[in-house]
Amino acid sequence: MTDHGDLYLDLLKRSLLNYVYLDNELRIIYLRNCIAGSELFDTRVLHDIRRERSDAYAEMTAGRSDGRFFGRDIRNAGYSHTMIGRARLDMLHSCLDKVVGDDIPGDFVECGVWRGGSCIFMAGYLKINPGRKSRVFVADSFEGLPPPSLAQDMGLDLSKEIYPELAVDDETVRENFRVYGLDSEVVVFVKGWFKDTLPLLQTREIALLRLDGDLYESTMDSLEALYEKVSPGGIVIIDDYAIEQCRLAVAEYFARKSCDLPQMHGVDWTGVWFRKAA
Repeated sequence: MTDHGDLYLDLLKRSLLNYVYLDNELRIIYLRNCIAGSELFDTRVLHDIRRERSDAYAEMTAGRSDGRFFGRDIRNAGYSHTMIGRARLDMLHSCLDKVVGDDIPGDFVECGVWRGGSCIFMAGYLKINPGRKSRVFVADSFEGLPPPSLAQDMGLDLSKEIYPELAVDDETVRENFRVYGLDSEVVVFVKGWFKDTLPLLQTREIALLRLDGDLYESTMDSLEALYEKVSPGGIVIIDDYAIEQCRLAVAEYFARKSCDLPQMHGVDWTGVWFRKAA
């Protein structure tokens, strides 16, 4: 028998990744290139771009699996509701299954949400698991990443002035929840810099913590404020483990606590997860 919940979550993933409308993403890039003068406009290409630009379409499709930008250009990341790719969405799904199946108490928290895709998926997951009494905390500055202020982050400037594509305001993210019919009382927005907001987060227990702050500072602020609240057996997902600054923050946090670095389980070129010891 078909599991309608699994079908819903699969369609939700495809929608968040914009799999259904990749043709239109490619059309936008094609038209942008035409305006810039790097390509000549051809109605045939615009009409049947999947076939006329088959190599580009194949690259874009592959990028939706591992979360890499088309053309390795972040300007091409702004069309879907998540940048993390299918592999990391599947990992998030699997981790949610683990904490719910094992009845790990607590809420779901994401630190660094961009357009809200991972949190929208968490809200969708809760919708088909109504017996699970958890909230989804959507924590972000909603102004992009801060300019580097610590020595560990120098050379990694992802701020709004450099990458405006990464700055998404909270009303846009709220509207994204509404588009999916997933705005509800279980979704809690937390606006501000992590160092200010996360120590005051109104949760006593966290079953799943997802970190997507890129920088050393953002990663360290998240761990310092929230790791102690992660329930035994709870799961921590780190989206940016390929970034040296992020890895350093994780290593130094556990060194400060005189703990061994947890065993990391990888899923693609950058996403990892681990389970807090019971």
